[in-house]
Amino acid sequence: MRYFVAFLSLVLGFCVAPVGAEELNFGKMTTSQLEDIYKFYDYDGTRGYLMLPIYHYPKIYLQQFPADFAKQDDERRTTLFIKILAPLGMKINDEVLAERKKLLEVIAAFRKNNELDAEQTAYVEKLAAEYDVFTRLQGYQRYKHLLGELFIKVDEVPVSLLIGVAAIETDWGKNRLAIEGNSLYRQLIWHSDEGMKPQDENEDDDYRIKTYPSLYASMKEFVNKLNSHVNFYQMRDFRKRLRRQKGLIAGAWFAPKLLTNSPLKNYAGLLEYTVAFYELVIIDKSILGDEMTEKPLPDNLSNLLTKK
Repeated sequence: MRYFVAFLSLVLGFCVAPVGAEELNFGKMTTSQLEDIYKFYDYDGTRGYLMLPIYHYPKIYLQQFPADFAKQDDERRTTLFIKILAPLGMKINDEVLAERKKLLEVIAAFRKNNELDAEQTAYVEKLAAEYDVFTRLQGYQRYKHLLGELFIKVDEVPVSLLIGVAAIETDWGKNRLAIEGNSLYRQLIWHSDEGMKPQDENEDDDYRIKTYPSLYASMKEFVNKLNSHVNFYQMRDFRKRLRRQKGLIAGAWFAPKLLTNSPLKNYAGLLEYTVAFYELVIIDKSILGDEMTEKPLPDNLSNLLTKK
């Protein structure tokens, strides 16, 4: 869908810059500094976060939420939460789709030659390990099975879904797990002292909440979990059917498929409501706009930049 939007932009006369424009990565900052950066790059839009009518989002990536993020009023924090996570989700999906494109090339070669060369074999085995695809089969049958499973698993996850789940799990970026540990999806580590100890919970002391070096790392791992874990096979099967029908892969439709992600009885309804109320499906139709961050930042903001 995002590639269609890019084509549509050309047809309608919107500017589409060459692929590969520099992305902007930021480390520690305050909420006020973040808003200055967004204002400098005209990252505003309808409702403050829906980039209409161009459907382009800037390549602005934050390693962490601002230090004073939890202290902001609900409306301000919610708007910024969406604006922070939307480009990260698009970046991760672009990476997954690039991997899918390469995978489809390997599948085409396998169908033509009934075998893989050494480089293709190594690539498929690497993907199989990454996406938890296993078989004891050997030879032709092995790679037929692996490629068939990877075809289903290596695919994008709606950004609206990633934002909606993170909003529910972190109270829109307000809880300590998100602020102190970059934990967007409350992934558990069992029987380990690593990670953050839960607070105000009635469960035992056998687990910790996993922490991450960046928001990107947290979201990236969650996308891999949705694409690989057995609990989410229904989500992937539903996505496969949407692919066949050439439909939009929109987050609200996936909510009932993520029931195993939370013990909340109303989780699916809450997720579906969040995606719908904030009109996040518009983000699923959007792309990263290379042209948006071409302007160099002034010194008082450029010093906030960090390496990838």
